[in-house]
Order: sequence, then structure tokens, then C-alpha cells
Amino acid sequence: MLTLFQRFDLNPRRVSLIETWGPIAIILLAATLRLYNLGFPSSLNFDETYYVKDAYSLLNGGYERNWDSGADASFAAGNPAGILNDPSFVVHPPLGKWLIGLGMLVFGSGSPFGWRIVVALLGIATVWFTMKSAQLIFHSKIWGLVAGFLMAIDGVGIVLSRTALLDQILGFFVILSFYFLLRDKKQVRIQSWNRPWLIAMGVSLGLATAVKWSGLYFVAAFIAYIVLVEAHLNYRVQKNIEVKLEAPLPKTFWVIPSITQALRNAVLVTIPAFFIYLASWSGWLLSKDAWSRTWADSEGNGLSGIFSWIPTSLQSLWHYHTEIYNFHINLSASHTYASNAFTWPFMLRPTAFFWQDKESGCLFDSASSDCVSAITALGNPIIWWAAILATSVLAASWFRTRDKTITLIALGIFAGYLPWLFLPNRTMFEFYVISFSPWVILLLVAGLRAWFHNSAEPRKAAHWITGLLLVCALSSAFFYPIWTGMWISYDFWRLHMWLPSWI
Repeated sequence: MLTLFQRFDLNPRRVSLIETWGPIAIILLAATLRLYNLGFPSSLNFDETYYVKDAYSLLNGGYERNWDSGADASFAAGNPAGILNDPSFVVHPPLGKWLIGLGMLVFGSGSPFGWRIVVALLGIATVWFTMKSAQLIFHSKIWGLVAGFLMAIDGVGIVLSRTALLDQILGFFVILSFYFLLRDKKQVRIQSWNRPWLIAMGVSLGLATAVKWSGLYFVAAFIAYIVLVEAHLNYRVQKNIEVKLEAPLPKTFWVIPSITQALRNAVLVTIPAFFIYLASWSGWLLSKDAWSRTWADSEGNGLSGIFSWIPTSLQSLWHYHTEIYNFHINLSASHTYASNAFTWPFMLRPTAFFWQDKESGCLFDSASSDCVSAITALGNPIIWWAAILATSVLAASWFRTRDKTITLIALGIFAGYLPWLFLPNRTMFEFYVISFSPWVILLLVAGLRAWFHNSAEPRKAAHWITGLLLVCALSSAFFYPIWTGMWISYDFWRLHMWLPSWI
């Protein structure tokens, strides 16, 4: 099949320039959108009130502590005097907060820029690895650039990259692990322990899980994919041999190697992931004052018999994990911006992160309208709604073609989105889509690519695709003020509220 460049007979020098400078331009675009005025708002924004203060606690003691009721204002002013000595019960692993703490270590605990810079850098890196993954999947740098461009200008990625929450950090590590999976596919070695990219994937998945337990869904999905793909490959090898021999072979010929390879791959992925995850709890393990840290040392709590050799610190860590698990499965509190997972791709109930108002002094200021500064974690609606259309078409054609590329891309949707559909009673928020948004972009690009290659008039299709990208860019420019909290008139803000459920 001809590439986009070949169909239009573009000048090879121009093609080389696009392929060389295009990725750099996209990363600069992503960086500009995420780093501009990153220190605003200067207050703790949405759930930053938990994660930023937890990061400070980790830096100054190795475990999370409670804070007094007036701590947010004093902390934002550079005075963390509200920290208490008693430990805090937290429900997410420590790694994401340690990473947030890195920025605070460099720029100071009272610097909003410092709270957010590491998350912002990982958000920019997410754009890069989405682009590189698209290049590997579609064997095309131009389609990789399209994916990178769409990822760079999407609102969910911009807002989550500019806020010191855990979700963009999780999103970075899962797309990184997917990139390693793709690299492993290029150098797959059946019946071999020599799988460096698979080990790298395991490390990245361990880091993802050490940020949020949602990373476990990706562990399961990626391992299952590798096992099934390699079992199918062994099956095809057997069938080819049978054709040459003109005689059937026993099923064990492909089943046993598939089982041994599955076990080997599981070890290569889960062992690095497990130890990376355990290492993320080092601060907790090295402290005697953290939440539940000495639980197993209390009479009647520790294990006895053949398991008594397990260190009490690890027994206490296991108990803490049962407490966290019970919290998550029973989380069903009401929240103004809670949303059902079935509505997420449609962008029906975006989460408002920040709101402030004043009488005057803003863009499009007028005597009849107040000024507002609002941050809403809303994806670019053109991108997301177009992705729904593309996904619907691709899903319909998949039942006829069994397209392996679509199956591969769907992995991220299965791991990042599907599990939430089975938790209808849990309190959830639409910005959780950040963990699987790269795969939404990849599905949209796959749809655009299929449209172009199957079109009877490729030049016309290319014009339509270019037009869509332009509309996406204009949409992002329009919504950028409510992604970054720019001061705008209330009337102008209302123009952005296309649906009543966005308010």
C-alpha cells in the first residue's frame, strides 16, 4: 500500500524536513500548552490539596501525615506549618507523590510551579510516546505526527498535565509500557529469556501500579495479549509444518511451548513489576510511625506457624493493602462532578477543577459581565466525538476483517476503560480518561488512515483530514482559556458551555 507521501509525489527533501522537524515542533507545541503560566492558580487546585501535601510529608519524614484544617492557605503561602505528627490513611501508593515532591525539592514547597512541573514534563513525554507508538503501529512517521499533534492539543491531557494529581503520571507510565510492548513485538524471541523490551515493560507497569492500582489492569491486559499472540504464532508454526509433512502433529506440539513461553513471559513482566512496586513503599517500610506500619507487631495480629518468618513490616504492609482495597470497593460518596463511566467518551460531565471570579480586568471584559477564572478538565470535543465515530466504524469492520492493528490499539481501551464499566456504584470522575486517552487518539488516527487508504479520491480525503485537524486546532484554541484558568468574561465562559451538563 502506498504511503501518504508517495501518493502525492512530494519532494523528498520536503518529506525529510517534515519527518525531522515535525516531532520537534509537536513537542514544542505540547510543552508550550502545558508550561505556559503553570504556576497559576497559586492555590492548591482540586485534589492537589491531598497529593501536594502528601508529597511534602514524604519529603519530610518518608510517610504521609495529617494536616490541620487551615493548612491549604498557609501551605500555598509557603508556610507548611499545618502539618501534624499523626499519620494519614492514604489510598494510593506513594510513587506519584514522590515524583510530585521532586519538583518541590527543586523549586520549593511553596512554589505552585514546583508542585506541577514533574507532572507537566511527564505529560509532554506522554505526547512523545503516543507519537512514537503510532509510528511503530502504522509504520509511518506522518501518521505518527498526526497522533502526536492530536495528543498535544487535547484538553484532558493539557489540564491533567498542569495539575499535581496522580492521573497524568499513571497515563505516562502506561503509554510508556505500551511503547515497550511494541518494541518487543519487533524483536520477539519465542522460547527465550532474552526479552529486554518485555522486562522494560514490566518495570514501567510496576511504576504505573506504584502510582495507582489501576496500573494492574494494564499488567493483566498486556500479559494476556502477549500470551495469546505467541500461542497463536506457535499454532501457525505447527500448521505450516503439517502442510509440509502432509501429516498431522499432536496438539502438544504447540500447546506445551505456548504454556512454557507464557510462564516465562509472566515471570519477565511480573517479577520486575512486583519489586519496583515494593520499592516504592520504601519510605513507609523504613518508618515506624506511618499508618498501620506496626500493625503486625501488636499482639494477636502477626502471622504464626509456617508463615511467621515473614518480616512484620511486610505483614503490616499487606494489612494496609487490605484496608486500601476495602476503601476502594466501598467508595460510593456523592459528588457534584461524579460521572458514570459509560458517559466518559462523550465528554458529558467534565470535572471543574477551579473557579474564581472578580468584577473586572479580564479578556472580553464588559460592564454587564463579571470576570471568571475557571479550569475544566474537558477534552477537545471535536477530537473525542470524532474518535467515537472512528471507533464505531473500526469496531464494525473488525468483525469482518479481524484487523490485528485495531486489536492491538484496543488493548489500552480494554485496560484503561473497560474495568470502570463494571463499577457502576463507585464514585468516579471523567478525567480518569487520561489513562487511556492515547489509545483514543490512536483509534481516531487509525480511522483517518483507513479513510484515506480506502478512498477512491485520496487527495480529496487528505483535504478533509487536513480540514478536520484544523478544526481540532481551532477548537483547542477556543477552549484553552478554560483549560488554563485564564481570566475571561462570564459571558465568554458561557460560550464554552455547549452542554448544560458541562456547568
